[in-house]
Amino acid sequence: MTDETVAANDPVEENTVPGWHPDLWTLPRLAAVDNLAEALLRHGLTEGGARAMSRAAVRPDDMRRRLADPAELRVQGGTLLIAETRLWSAAVLPHPANPREYGHRQYALGSSGTRRRVMTEPGSAPSGVAELEMRVETPTVIAQRLEDAKGRLIKDNPLAQDIAVEGVLQPLTVVSLTVAHENGHPDRALLIAADGSSRISAAHELLDYSPSRIAYEWGADDRKIRSEISRWTRLIRRQGWEELTEDERCKVRTLSIPARVVIGFRPNAQAGQAFHTAVRNFIGLTHIRPPRPYGPAVENEAKADAVLDSLAEPSRSGDAHITELEKHWYAGNISQEEAKSAGLSGHRDVRAAEIVRSLLGGGVRTARRVNGGIRSLTAKQRPKRDERIDVAVELILRPVRTALSDSAMDDAKFLRPRRAVLQRAYRLPEIEDLSAEAPMEGAETDGCTLEELRDAAMAEASQGLGDSGRLGPAQSELAVKAAYHMAMAEPMALQREVFGGNDDDDDRGAATVLRAMLSRRRGIAQAYEVIRAGRRGERLREVEEDGELLITAEGRPRELTDALVRHTYSGGPMPLEDARVGFKAASVSWACVRESVDRLRKDVSGMANVPVEDDGPSFVIQEGWEPAQVREVRDILDRVSRRVAAWADRFEERAETAEL
Repeated sequence: MTDETVAANDPVEENTVPGWHPDLWTLPRLAAVDNLAEALLRHGLTEGGARAMSRAAVRPDDMRRRLADPAELRVQGGTLLIAETRLWSAAVLPHPANPREYGHRQYALGSSGTRRRVMTEPGSAPSGVAELEMRVETPTVIAQRLEDAKGRLIKDNPLAQDIAVEGVLQPLTVVSLTVAHENGHPDRALLIAADGSSRISAAHELLDYSPSRIAYEWGADDRKIRSEISRWTRLIRRQGWEELTEDERCKVRTLSIPARVVIGFRPNAQAGQAFHTAVRNFIGLTHIRPPRPYGPAVENEAKADAVLDSLAEPSRSGDAHITELEKHWYAGNISQEEAKSAGLSGHRDVRAAEIVRSLLGGGVRTARRVNGGIRSLTAKQRPKRDERIDVAVELILRPVRTALSDSAMDDAKFLRPRRAVLQRAYRLPEIEDLSAEAPMEGAETDGCTLEELRDAAMAEASQGLGDSGRLGPAQSELAVKAAYHMAMAEPMALQREVFGGNDDDDDRGAATVLRAMLSRRRGIAQAYEVIRAGRRGERLREVEEDGELLITAEGRPRELTDALVRHTYSGGPMPLEDARVGFKAASVSWACVRESVDRLRKDVSGMANVPVEDDGPSFVIQEGWEPAQVREVRDILDRVSRRVAAWADRFEERAETAEL
């Protein structure tokens, strides 16, 4: 079973999750509905618009009171006057000319043969009130457009699963629209979502509502829409929330929606824009020119704090999953000195492993707690395992990012590849088996030493763990900690899989490479050395079978690189040190070349940073260097450069020949 298969079969996603328990809404009295309609008429709306709004209100008395002091929503060209209230989902429709459909619309100018009529955009009502109007040939045109809009919105922006758990959270901006029919059919006043068509379409999908039925059956007969709402309110009163099925609860959560109902419009005197233009401007600001998205990293940061709050809160069935002190440690809100005085480890890999165990270990029970934190911020019904991993990685990187900021380094360039590697490495499914109760190396109490952890991992490897497809607990803990240092190292000793490479490229994911490495005694010794060197701030070096540093023919330790790790623990029959010919042997030599080039670059930078005197300018920039010595070095570099370039030319020639 691959890491990706395990991630796809996340058991948490198949379990029912708790959701919102709404208040018991009751069907309003007809007198209250009539009173609201009269108040809306006095406010300047048309009879059709007033009636559509009044029948849609969950609490008409409350909405009527809000008419006296409406909220203001400024848009380009004017100010929308709105009443914030709840509306029945059975009375609100998606925008029939939703801009999300623009890329799929067909136009008469491009059609051939048969006459094609394209539904026009809504315009302002001729009476000058804050309502829209559009003309269509027959009711069938608008009915079909509403059904098409619902189907496309559900496909392009699926929200039903999330709304089923928490209902609609953000209010829809609702506008009255009068549909005039050219065939003489009576006009129909509808309430449409100027924004939020995806949300109302998802609600209709859950409730099995047809938009055309809402528009032309329930919209023409108050008794029918009241009968539909009444059957749900009676069911809740008769059975109670606890006796409802999960499907019934999902429907009840979407029975009503929060809304900002547009009841007036005040245009700017200078602009003189019409109401429909102001509504279109509002839609554009919401969907076409919305605020710049936060981005995945920032979103995961926000989710991380919500997850920590969830883990630190006692559940109904037990204690908190983490302590308040651990919460602040994981969040990075305490200093190193405060962490040390509290008995917490100062090693970042230990903190990383504790975060991984607390957020990703412990099986389904932990995953549900973490998902609860994610849902509290996103209303996502079933967060994926990868989302929990991303949140854990973002917590791990907080102190790293702060240190980079203090050093004025390009944190984005440094963090982006390392974030990706840790997200892939911690897909290792064995992490789920790490118990919250078992002490870890570096733990505050009862923890083992790094040497004891290494020896325990060796014992697990001797039992065949890892080769069986599953690492043991000690091997997994070593993998988590070693992965942190291998990702943070320069050069990185663990990188992403290769996409689109040739057949010789190693395209295994980071988690698979880690499992292959920790399944071998040499790999365990390598992980131990990686952690030890990483904690000391030293460069990572390759080890031999006995755990001693591997010394190259040049008499120096060989730097650990991703290529060396992948070839050494490739899972093939021939270990890397036995490879003397072919691609594997050449890859080892190329790794040494890269190490030498990197060291040369850094040595040149180091020489350039030597000052003339303390806090003075660079010596070589001010004084220069003896030309003969520079020419000698440049001649060597030129020869090496030409030789390496010839290899690239040969590679391209072979590739071109293979294409012929």
